[in-house]
Amino acid sequence: MATTFADLEARVRGLESRTERVEEDVTAIITTVIETRDDVRWLKAAVQALLNHQGLTVDPLDQDE
Repeated sequence: MATTFADLEARVRGLESRTERVEEDVTAIITTVIETRDDVRWLKAAVQALLNHQGLTVDPLDQDE
């Protein structure tokens, strides 16, 4: 069975639609990662401030783990 031009156009539209959804998903994932990274930085600073206020120290984690 021969593929018609209309069939190819429909396939291309489908692929374009999927590509758009993937781009939107990737953008949402990247945004979430950036927001989470910022939240972690804030939380680390807040915990450190609380520890300092209480005069407590915590041994740093081994970065190789």
